[in-house]
Amino acid sequence: MSDDALMPEESAPEPETVDVPSAPSASAPSTTDLPAQKGASSSDEALKKKFRTITGEDILSHVRPSFFGFFGHYVLALALFGLHWLFSGDTMRNLVEGDGGSSIMGFLAGLLANDVTFTGAMLALAWFNRMMNGNTSNRWLTSWLLIASLAPMLTVLDNWLAAFVGDPYPSVLGLEGLLPDYNHFFAGLIFSGTLVLLTVWYQRSFHYAITTDAVIFIHRFLLVRGYRRILFEKISEIHVNRGMLGTLLGFATITPLTDTGYGMAESTRGVATGVTAGDIARSNPDDSTAERAGKSLLRRLIGLIFYQRTVTTLDDDPKNCFYSVRKSGDLQQQLNELQKRHSQSSQIAELKASLENRT
Repeated sequence: MSDDALMPEESAPEPETVDVPSAPSASAPSTTDLPAQKGASSSDEALKKKFRTITGEDILSHVRPSFFGFFGHYVLALALFGLHWLFSGDTMRNLVEGDGGSSIMGFLAGLLANDVTFTGAMLALAWFNRMMNGNTSNRWLTSWLLIASLAPMLTVLDNWLAAFVGDPYPSVLGLEGLLPDYNHFFAGLIFSGTLVLLTVWYQRSFHYAITTDAVIFIHRFLLVRGYRRILFEKISEIHVNRGMLGTLLGFATITPLTDTGYGMAESTRGVATGVTAGDIARSNPDDSTAERAGKSLLRRLIGLIFYQRTVTTLDDDPKNCFYSVRKSGDLQQQLNELQKRHSQSSQIAELKASLENRT
């Protein structure tokens, strides 16, 4: 046998499966490819460890929410800074008094331009954001707004204690109390800037994966940890929601639905009150016909205003869906194909074909 017959062919090398011989060969992979292969392998292993895949399960794709999917958080940060700017310095007083500077407007400016009014305005912003029941109505964001709302009251409390206690009250750095005057502009920069950083962290805390067997949702933010794994056999429907902003910026939310109700959530629509319409306009035995008719009309009106209903909607919580992901069309196609492959009809068809091949 000639020496040429022992040499491997050079026309179609296969670096992934070739055995590296002891002597240099034309078909052997170059040493420059080895670090890249090692890096890719370590990255795959890290992803499998992060998503806790089982033996024989491969990760087909993984994605995070889009930066613009949390656009409402950045708008809220801008509103937070704007409210601080409005109460900084003489901004509020100048807006209220205007050029005339009348005594009434000056009194109104003094009534509005203070820390107590600022705290009330901030609490109203936090309440309104919470009642909107949107993607910014989560707990950590509400807590942050409450901290920003109550921060100036520490200075107010410090000033009150200093005035009430007098000289025995401690002071630092030549101040009248323990804390300096509240600087709304500087505080607005801190609170709104920190909110932007927290939002970026919050957006990066979600990670989604599509494997050969299931979809996996991971959430790691502050001290909160979440992990959910849904097998394709359990998925009955895949819903895609693309809003106006998502259409313009190229992202959508994909929600897998199951027969057990996963992917759906109940929400209450309407305004809640502590009393009912009957408590407000209760009829008395001594009421005349006109009074009973008036109270009945009032009860109907109050019931219409404060009417509440519970509706079932899609759960767009970032912890439970592919929230605001890019290339949603490709992900939807991949999910549809895997759902079909794992469906009972496909499994029955494969079993039927296997039995026919045996016969």
